Amino acid sequence: MTIGIAAYGRDAGLAVLRALAAVEAVGRGAIGGFVSMVAISSAGVLVRAETQRGGSARLFEGGLASAPGALLEAGIAGLMSSGPDRPEPLSQFTPALADVGLVTGHRMPNTMGAGGLNLNDEVLDLLRRGIGVDEAVQRVLAANPGSDAGVIALSIHGEVCAADSAHVERRGDRGRALLRAAGGDAVVAVLHNSIHPVRPLAQLAAEVALDVMLPADRADGRIRLRSGTPLRLGPANAVEIAPDGMVETVLVEDPRFLDGGWSLGLGHETAVLGAGRLMGAMLYEPYLVVQDGLVKTLDGRDDIFIPIRVSADRAPPGRL
Repeated sequence: MTIGIAAYGRDAGLAVLRALAAVEAVGRGAIGGFVSMVAISSAGVLVRAETQRGGSARLFEGGLASAPGALLEAGIAGLMSSGPDRPEPLSQFTPALADVGLVTGHRMPNTMGAGGLNLNDEVLDLLRRGIGVDEAVQRVLAANPGSDAGVIALSIHGEVCAADSAHVERRGDRGRALLRAAGGDAVVAVLHNSIHPVRPLAQLAAEVALDVMLPADRADGRIRLRSGTPLRLGPANAVEIAPDGMVETVLVEDPRFLDGGWSLGLGHETAVLGAGRLMGAMLYEPYLVVQDGLVKTLDGRDDIFIPIRVSADRAPPGRL
């Protein structure tokens, strides 16, 4: 009966939307109805989007392409979604303060608690008063063990806590995921229930969101490989490039590939060498057909550009 997703990092707004869309595409149950979304823009302004029916596909009139840039590019964002037609205003499910952070969750975190405030509002108020996210969430849930709620609190600094009340912890259909990128550049938290299949969905949503914010294959340069490029025996598979980024030699560790016809891949994140030094890693592995020590085709073509990640102490190759 709901999913809550919160993310901190580059393009966090887009990240939570893509995560929700992934769950809608794979899951079944309490999904595809209302969405209440909030983001804190780079200008420090709350940006909201909501719909009562249709899930992420109906959140914007012209689809995701028509979503406000300030929302998609926001560095902190959260949403809550479930079946259709929830009580208005939908913003009650995702309270936020631009200089503090946001709160989302699953089940009914907008329920009145023992402190006289809605649970999610009380958590947000504690954050406003300088209480850390872990203490704020645990304090409210401990005071309301019988509440039918799970809460995600996310500060503007990327501190996050996602937890369920004692009552919700007894459910057999709940999912939870919390992923942090090394270095703290991105974080994602997910809580859900009544959406099947239960076990993989929270992890799926979190991984999709993290991939939007910090894609492992985000390129900062490219190299060019053409048919006719020679192969040479080397200690490991690699490519050697000229200063302009053109591949001059393909190194292979298996001598069999130097004679006759073969199909091969060079492996995951194959090294890119320049002047004998490591320049970076290939982020795409083309399907190579080689003949008598020369590249014949690459993905069935004669010429291909390959995205690369440049080593931290190296400049990208020159323009091709």
